[in-house]
Amino acid sequence: MGDDVLGVALGDVDVPLYGLSAVVYAERGDEILLLKRAGGAMAGQWFLPGGAVERGELPEEGARRELVEESGLDVEGELELVGAYPIWVYGGDCLQLSYRGRVRDGEVVVSDEHDGARWVDPVTMRAGLTDEVIDVLAAGNERVGALVRHIRTDLDRYLARIGRV
Repeated sequence: MGDDVLGVALGDVDVPLYGLSAVVYAERGDEILLLKRAGGAMAGQWFLPGGAVERGELPEEGARRELVEESGLDVEGELELVGAYPIWVYGGDCLQLSYRGRVRDGEVVVSDEHDGARWVDPVTMRAGLTDEVIDVLAAGNERVGALVRHIRTDLDRYLARIGRV
C-alpha cells in the first residue's frame, strides 16, 4: 500500500488542522480543582488541570496524564467527556477536550507550572464569569476573550451535565 491509503489532502479544500489538548473537571465532593499558572501565558490565572495531548496518545490518556503531572491526583474510574472547543494556545489552533471525573483522596501536589491550587464551587465560579469580567481579563485581546468565553460555555455544559444549572 502506498502512503495515501488514508487519502491525501486536496488543494481546493480548506480543512483546519488542530493540535489537541485536554482538561479535567477534577471533582471532590461538590467542588472542582483549579490550578494557578506560575508563568508564561496567562500567568496568575486559575485554570482546570490539563495540557497538550501527545502524538499517538489517546485523548483520555492525555487528560489523565496531565492531571497527575500537574496535581499529583488521579481519577477514580472512567473520565466522562464534557465538551470540545477551539482555542489558540501553544502558538497555534488547538481543539480542547474537557472531561470530568472524581479524584482519589490525597493532597494536591502542584507541578512547577503552577504556584497554587484551590477547590471551588463551579456554580460560584460560573457566576463570576460575567461579560464584564471576561472583558477585563481579555484586556482587548480577542484570543483571550474567545478562550474565556469558550471556557464559560464549557462550564455551562459541565453544570448541566451534573445537574447544577
